[in-house]
Amino acid sequence: MNWLIDWQAISVQIKGILDAGFFFYSALHNSSDDPRSVKKKVLLPNAEKIVGNLKDFSEKYKSVLPNVAVERLNSFMDKPEMKESGFFKPDVLWESANVQFALTSLAAFQSEFNYLIADTELIARRLTERAFIHLQRSIVVDEAIRKKWKTAFKTHETKCEKLGALHLLSHGVWAFKADATGGKTDLILNEPLTSLTNIESTADALVLTEWKLVKTQSELNAKIQEAQRQAEIYSSDVLGGMELRNYRYLIMVSKNRIEMPTDIIKGVTKYRHINIAVDPGSPSVVAKKSK
Repeated sequence: MNWLIDWQAISVQIKGILDAGFFFYSALHNSSDDPRSVKKKVLLPNAEKIVGNLKDFSEKYKSVLPNVAVERLNSFMDKPEMKESGFFKPDVLWESANVQFALTSLAAFQSEFNYLIADTELIARRLTERAFIHLQRSIVVDEAIRKKWKTAFKTHETKCEKLGALHLLSHGVWAFKADATGGKTDLILNEPLTSLTNIESTADALVLTEWKLVKTQSELNAKIQEAQRQAEIYSSDVLGGMELRNYRYLIMVSKNRIEMPTDIIKGVTKYRHINIAVDPGSPSVVAKKSK
């Protein structure tokens, strides 16, 4: 389980208590009577439970959440009211005020937190696109890097994908490929990604990639189709909050630059076509911008 899934569960809890509060006050018909002690037995205890869940969430995921989300969560949890155990206590003199405070605070926090984490996939995409552009330009300007890639190109496809995965990781992008069963395979270690603990604690994005060597322009389309078929095998649960859910990268490694065809969209998934040339000549931005 990851932070986005846990947050979604807490968000559902907050929505539930807000709905319950709305129903409760609507049913009062402008009366302050509460003969069944709903505020005392239902609303306040559940608000207290949600705050406790937020404390656990903050402690568990503070090292992997986006910085802006961590700051907002900390500011919410650092309020004196949240630090006092039993703040939403059913004191008869303060029941209504405490219910109003609890529900309003949780509603405001839920709205802002959802806004702050809404662009996590956009951030992951930018990191990935930048990593590919940086890789191509590094090959252009750095003779040592270019030599490594030319050697890898002559050796084997897996050598290129290992070098590529290592470069992507330097940008906070953990690249993987699909295995025969639809699961995740580590590109560098060539073993199943059975534990995602290291990824969650060290990377900013998890991205599906398929790397192919293209020796001639005439085999480009066949290689892209092969890479796409392999990418389509992937069916593992998405690691929400980190994994690019709707983008998969098909990287065609060639000696010289080759013009890439338009990206393919199938359903909600976009297959990005990236060319990495190991002997590109003059500088050029090869990776096309995502449309």
